[in-house]
Amino acid sequence: MRRLDILLVKPYQRVNEVQPPLGLGYIASTVKRKHNIVILDCIKDDVSLEKFRSILKGKKYDIVGFQCYTVDLNTVREYAKASRKAIPKSIIIVGGPQPTLDPINTLKYLKIVDYAFVGEAEISFLKFVEAVASNRVSISVLRKIPGIVFSRGKKYIQTERVFMENLDDYEPSWELFNISKYPNAPHGAFYKQSPTAPLIVTRGCPFQCTYCGGPLISGRKVRNHSVDYVIRQIEILNQKYGIKEIHIEDDNFTMKIQFVKEFCEKLIEKNLGITWMCPNGIRLDTINEDILNLMKKSGLYSVSVGIESGSDRIRKLMKKNLSTKTITEKVELIHKSGLGIIGFFIVGFPGERIEDIEKTIEFACKLPLKRATFSAFKPFPGTPVYKDLVKEGKIKGLKWENFSLDKVVWSPAGISMKELKGLRRKAFLKFYLRPKILFQMLREIRSFENLKFILVRIYRWLG
Repeated sequence: MRRLDILLVKPYQRVNEVQPPLGLGYIASTVKRKHNIVILDCIKDDVSLEKFRSILKGKKYDIVGFQCYTVDLNTVREYAKASRKAIPKSIIIVGGPQPTLDPINTLKYLKIVDYAFVGEAEISFLKFVEAVASNRVSISVLRKIPGIVFSRGKKYIQTERVFMENLDDYEPSWELFNISKYPNAPHGAFYKQSPTAPLIVTRGCPFQCTYCGGPLISGRKVRNHSVDYVIRQIEILNQKYGIKEIHIEDDNFTMKIQFVKEFCEKLIEKNLGITWMCPNGIRLDTINEDILNLMKKSGLYSVSVGIESGSDRIRKLMKKNLSTKTITEKVELIHKSGLGIIGFFIVGFPGERIEDIEKTIEFACKLPLKRATFSAFKPFPGTPVYKDLVKEGKIKGLKWENFSLDKVVWSPAGISMKELKGLRRKAFLKFYLRPKILFQMLREIRSFENLKFILVRIYRWLG
């Protein structure tokens, strides 16, 4: 078995959130002892296509892999072309949310890419690298690798994927990230202590929200690392890299209350002085007063919550399964516990009318939220709502580069994209141009650099 040179790339895009690509770190950890592996974060290092071409000059990577979100499709296609031109014999692969949600169409669109990986790729990536290193990349061998997609002639072959049960078998390769070079606030603006680092504690989502690809990406069964594993990762980040704040990136961190309880108690016992937050959102109907108080005692200071709409009718269309009454009660409970709350809202969902969006704006302003994000609905390929819109003939001319949080890519009947953009701008201005909210935001600014970052983010979101 020969030792391979592998490059894993997070492609460049203009974003407000800059954080280590944990997915690449996880798969890198499976092969780093036997192969030479480099993670290139083109966002953190500001690597344009031209700069990427120059980085490839003189290199002999055996495998070049790209992480790909929907918004990355055009960028990955150009980076893949550059890779093929610079290193003709390299194998080009792609993984991440987009190829997981729509694998065959992604491979067709990217053209030059040789293989796509679906879902959790720790097992499949290791098996694939071993096959390449042993010169055994035959169809019969590839068919035994879970969650891989490739073509032979005009035929596309997709193998059955697997979900890992013991997450503790894998951990991110922190040493490959150069973590000290990431901004203090990876989710765009605010933090309590620095430096910060992200962690993924659980995988999987059992809910039915039609706009979300989460269950398709990580499965419906919620699986978690052990408490000891999570605490060990925090200790490594704290002691080796000086990390003082953890951002738990899970969709469903609070699904298993006993796990959260044990985690908080262990974190309190360790007394590391760590603060933490849940910026990706916790499910409102999974929390109670006791667990909120314990989480706060352990260092939690802020949570994000998915509210999505001020209209029960729209939430029902979304299959969100949260009533206005439940949302109000739970948000008040979080506020009472002394935690900061960020609300996530979607505007422009299929079937939504202008009065529904106005109701969402009004609801957001009534709730005791510290901040709010109003995202224009995105019909992500592979999601249930996307499939419905395709069947109804309502998906036309989507621009993949507009699938970032701050862009408008689609609008429902009766609302033009220009009107939707204006309504989203109205939502931001009405929410944030209130003295209490403005004063609270100003108090949380940590430095001049932090202020500049916030101003850039505001400018982008307001268009």
